[in-house]
Amino acid sequence: MELTFTQAIESIAADSHSGAAQIAERAADILLRRATSGEPASPDAFRRELLATGWALIHAQTAMAPLVNLVNSVLWKVEAEDTPRGLRQAVSQATEEFKRMLAQHALRVAEGALGLIGEGSRIVTLSNSSTVQHALIHAQRAGRRLEVICAESRPSLEGREQAALLMNCGLSVTLLDDAEAIAAAAHADLVLVGADMLTNRGLINKIGTRPMTIVAREAGVPFYTLCGSEKFLPPGFQLRQQPDLSVEDVWSDASQDAGISIFFDFTPLEALSGIVTEQGILPVAAVEAWLAATKLHPALANYPNGEMREQLMAP
Repeated sequence: MELTFTQAIESIAADSHSGAAQIAERAADILLRRATSGEPASPDAFRRELLATGWALIHAQTAMAPLVNLVNSVLWKVEAEDTPRGLRQAVSQATEEFKRMLAQHALRVAEGALGLIGEGSRIVTLSNSSTVQHALIHAQRAGRRLEVICAESRPSLEGREQAALLMNCGLSVTLLDDAEAIAAAAHADLVLVGADMLTNRGLINKIGTRPMTIVAREAGVPFYTLCGSEKFLPPGFQLRQQPDLSVEDVWSDASQDAGISIFFDFTPLEALSGIVTEQGILPVAAVEAWLAATKLHPALANYPNGEMREQLMAP
């Protein structure tokens, strides 16, 4: 049975295990289904409904820049269309292009990371990043023997999923608790992490990224984020705090007084050794220039409050 739009978006909001690229692909399908459902009263009504769905998706996972970039690309694509057929085709084209871009970027980032990974490398990582997984599996298929250390990534333990996937692909993997994995970064050859969002100030990623960066830097261990440009936050977009996880998401039998806080942290760009993109390994200055050239759609310039979102969703 097909999920309603509300249920589909709530499912994305509740997902604390999937990576940003995986969630963005699901969001693209939701936007396309929204565009092809019902009969809007006018082109303006179509755009309003599309924008409302886009904001709901962005609000569901506010630490994930691919959702902003997905909605941004769709809004620009429908700008020049005025017929129901043209508007729907524009959304279909934009979402398919975005999904195709995600796949292409994953392959190119994996190629870019290959130059960092030597034979017999000991690599530390955390969380559950499909981009990191692509890179490690690609290196293995290129003939590199690797030792991978995965942090289990509490409280949702998505690092266990990453470790299991890599082991099933034949890699040598050790799963450590977060404190041990952070300490292991001092004795690694390389640290590779994914990204939920890259801004002109720094990297937003699963908690543990920042302390792992500090440990690696003090030990002289290279630390890279694997980050396709779909994770670059367009300048001008107003960041909002990620909603807290519900206690039930991570602790099913907790007392009523328990509280769960947010589980992302921030790492300054200058703390990174470099950023592996679909255009290769880039220094911080190159990424800052890339970000400056990104064009944000005017409809995304002001983050709507709760009342505004309700108005956007109104028929």
